[in-house]
Amino acid sequence: MEEKIKIPKSQDADTRSAQGEVTKKSLLQNTYSHINDVNNVGDWLADKFKEQVKEHDHTKIEGIDQFYEDFTTGKQGGEFKALPWWQLHMTERHHLNDSVPEDVNLLDVLEMVVDCTVAGLARSGEVYDITIPEDVLKKAIDNTKDLIINNTEIID
Repeated sequence: MEEKIKIPKSQDADTRSAQGEVTKKSLLQNTYSHINDVNNVGDWLADKFKEQVKEHDHTKIEGIDQFYEDFTTGKQGGEFKALPWWQLHMTERHHLNDSVPEDVNLLDVLEMVVDCTVAGLARSGEVYDITIPEDVLKKAIDNTKDLIINNTEIID
């Protein structure tokens, strides 16, 4: 199991949680602590994202024969998204308009934005509007928050 990110308490960095008189020194120390915490969690999320995108479109490679057959059928006027390969491919986490994983998070959203943008630029020079339903975005935010909570530990 991965070690949790340690986050020291910094209650003096916020007027809503500070108790009693707060010195400038304490405010500064708590603010530096908070900035360090954000950096550590941000680095952890960036590492998670790098690992996730290494698997991007793996179903295209693993299922290249079926992908090619369905691609050819689609080019000839068949309904590509109804063909067998697509049914497998749409289960990849970044296809948020086709299949939303229960634990969808903002890394999935970011992968979708990167995918759609670079695919559009490389294939036609045009990037289509990227739309994700509001309820999926809300769920991704909530799940990302939970992912962070479950991978951090508050210490004194």
